[in-house]
Amino acid sequence: MMNRRDFVKYGVGSLLATPLVVHGIARPYTDSYASSIVSVLDQHASRVDYREGKVMNSDGVLVDKILSFDLIDMRVARMVDAAVMKFTNQTTVGKAWESLFPDGQLDIHTKIGVKLNFSYGEKRNDRLNDWSKNYCPFGPKSAVSNAIVTGLAQMLDGTFPVENITLFERRYSLGNKRYFPIVQGYRPVLANDAGVFKNTRSGSCGIHWIDQSNRLELPSNAPGFEAAPDYSGHYRAPQRIYSEVYSNDFLINYIIAKDHREAGITGAMKNTYGCTDNPMATHGLVWTDKNSPYAGSRICAPEFYKNINRQAPFILNILDALAGVYHGGPLSGKVFQANTIAVSKDPVALDTYMLHMINQARKKRGFTAIGTSDGWTPEGHPNASFLKIASENHEMGSMSLDNLQSYDLSSNPVQTELPVLQKSQSRISEVRRKNENYQVQLFLDPSGNKHSIESSIEDIYGKVIRNLKSQSTVSSEAVIQWDRRDNNNKQVEDGIYAWFIVVDGVLHSCTINDHIYT
Repeated sequence: MMNRRDFVKYGVGSLLATPLVVHGIARPYTDSYASSIVSVLDQHASRVDYREGKVMNSDGVLVDKILSFDLIDMRVARMVDAAVMKFTNQTTVGKAWESLFPDGQLDIHTKIGVKLNFSYGEKRNDRLNDWSKNYCPFGPKSAVSNAIVTGLAQMLDGTFPVENITLFERRYSLGNKRYFPIVQGYRPVLANDAGVFKNTRSGSCGIHWIDQSNRLELPSNAPGFEAAPDYSGHYRAPQRIYSEVYSNDFLINYIIAKDHREAGITGAMKNTYGCTDNPMATHGLVWTDKNSPYAGSRICAPEFYKNINRQAPFILNILDALAGVYHGGPLSGKVFQANTIAVSKDPVALDTYMLHMINQARKKRGFTAIGTSDGWTPEGHPNASFLKIASENHEMGSMSLDNLQSYDLSSNPVQTELPVLQKSQSRISEVRRKNENYQVQLFLDPSGNKHSIESSIEDIYGKVIRNLKSQSTVSSEAVIQWDRRDNNNKQVEDGIYAWFIVVDGVLHSCTINDHIYT
């Protein structure tokens, strides 16, 4: 275990001991205890079937062909809940999330941003795996972000406004990439009159896909920093932070377990590259050039995390290692499955743990481990040297895994009972196809009150094609069904549709993808 004296030197406390402005009031934010890592395993949470592919990505790595990916939302939700509760030593999900905020700095006005990672798929579109039609196992999953949002909504005895939470990430607009978030289970987000891809709906979290080309995303007074301050000229990699990032009071960092062709791995620190306008300036267009004059992620990744954290502190880093990439990443490559969710406040510790998992997968398949020293592996894969730089030069955290707590929920039955709070609580399952129909199971709190259920189906352009019959129940479970017909009783064409379900005023959404189920 890391003691307090070690933590003062290596922990996130020194990183977070900066002035914090919440609701216009400057307050100090310090973390006074060593952050552990909590890892939760559930072997039945997801299943990925794949085979070795025959197509190379832009780095010359044969990409695995994904045959199918299946995920059980309630098992994933339980993993996220358990990780946060074990991490905080709290017995309820709402109290667990509450305890992550500084004392006195959480109320009904607090704004929370959840940073996702949509960095997958080649620019020219993946010739082997078409992520415009198929669920990507190493992309962000709505099951994980739904669990985060549902947990946050249980704060303040269930009165925390879910509308105060925003999921955000940079938008990819080339070719079929514009469909990525929808296929991954996120509701469609269309541009408003100002060209901003932001969707807000009553009873649900907001979604904002940042368009780099829209000046409204980057006001003239946006804060900035230099990612490589010791370099000269444009090699300093000056950055400006998007307004969606610094407009939040606090952030949650949702990361995917992947190796990286320039940084070694991409994790908690590297995920912050999507928060600024100029991340390519850190390494240029030739990512793997060993003689590049650019600073590279080994120098810049700690600067990104540190400076983003100063604008809106991260209350938690969440690692999605349900499935990941161990070679060829971050856009595509060779896949491993760990069925693990891990959390920590310490970005160095969590990234070190992720590196350990990736190296386990590499060793199992005959690849050399990715190190933390300068240089490359014998196969030419870059080491993750930014971890050592972050720990030793920036004192951002610890590379030790001595403070790791692991839990296995694989043999435990899933408990679907929700707490009875001031506001009604509900969750939904993944979409399942039964014969010609689609079904979603609803999990409701056992308050004994009558729950109202309304739902509708929209196409990817936001047009309502079917309003389903309203329901009500006092039960703690319900099932709703769509027969793939529109309001005129005509069968719809195969495609991608969004299913919106409103339970007692709380909005849930999921994706129906005929390409997956046929």
